[in-house]
Amino acid sequence: MKIKKRLLHIDLLESIAIFFVILYHSTIYNYDIIKNNSLFNYFLYFGRAILSTCVPLFFFTNGYLLFNKEFDLKKHIKKIIRLIILIIIWAFILIILYMKIEGEQLRIKTILMSILTLDVKWSMNLFWFLGALISIYIIFPCLKKNYDFDKKSFVFFTIVCAFLSFGFVFGNQIILLIGTIIHHDIPSLNFPLLTIFNPFRGSYGYSFVYFCIGGLMYEYESKILTISKIKRNIVSIIGIMVCTTLLFFLGVFYTKKINGVIWDVVWNGYDSIFTFFNVIFIYVLCLNYNNNNYFIKNISCNSLGIFFIHELIIRLTQPWLKKQYYLCNLPFNVIYAFLILVVCNIICLILRKLPLLKKMI
Repeated sequence: MKIKKRLLHIDLLESIAIFFVILYHSTIYNYDIIKNNSLFNYFLYFGRAILSTCVPLFFFTNGYLLFNKEFDLKKHIKKIIRLIILIIIWAFILIILYMKIEGEQLRIKTILMSILTLDVKWSMNLFWFLGALISIYIIFPCLKKNYDFDKKSFVFFTIVCAFLSFGFVFGNQIILLIGTIIHHDIPSLNFPLLTIFNPFRGSYGYSFVYFCIGGLMYEYESKILTISKIKRNIVSIIGIMVCTTLLFFLGVFYTKKINGVIWDVVWNGYDSIFTFFNVIFIYVLCLNYNNNNYFIKNISCNSLGIFFIHELIIRLTQPWLKKQYYLCNLPFNVIYAFLILVVCNIICLILRKLPLLKKMI
């Protein structure tokens, strides 16, 4: 089965995903619930929980699209190579520009080591997402074969993968919660005897689940659409509110009872079952979208280029904005993130018109 026309709801999903990424990375408001225990700060921290769907939505849409189109191994290999080359090129471009902005001396050794070590100082760690995506692409030919000709095996793989990633994380969280309540240390599930059987014990095993679920959702989409729009919207909205609230409370628990520092509810939420269900609920809500909006379509088409460029725009503007205290609030942050999205999209549209640079995004 080959997808020929644009899928409008997927365009919307990818647009939401990249906007959430920018909103997360461009934060200029204070949500510290340790230093400021106000109800308003708890509200701001709660609002961040939904942003944990940002990167998972990209894995989901990639699976949705790739599993349900004709597979060409040569094209797929070329795609992997092209993505690796793009990462290397953009890493060099961005780190040089970052160093220029910060007034740092440009030394080849420093640049190389910063890229190789994914130095957080220069935002090289943001490329982890593309690294995880390439890891999925490498084994995708095998997954695609199962998806097309042995769906039961594919479902088995997805369920086991979900259990060994989300399940283990959730199990350890429950154990930690119970141990805190009864004031007694309970051993976690991270015993060597258990982890040696877990092929997804790496940092980003959960990404395979989002990717595979994206493919399966395409299969069940027609059944989902048989449910009345009102019912599925109500269930999805309630589901998002419940899961977001539970992820928020989990973040408060880790922040107040375990870590003593702010628990990043976005980064640490990627492998949470609450984020997993939120991704599905957002997808179901996006099924309502049937407007062929030019802006949304452009954002979706340029999402990779926007991902590469957005941190540069943030570095150029965020230091000045943080000094304007009257602007450091959530409403303006949303506007700020949207403006970054628009600027990045315009840059991508310009690059696409330049023969030597159009393949850079």
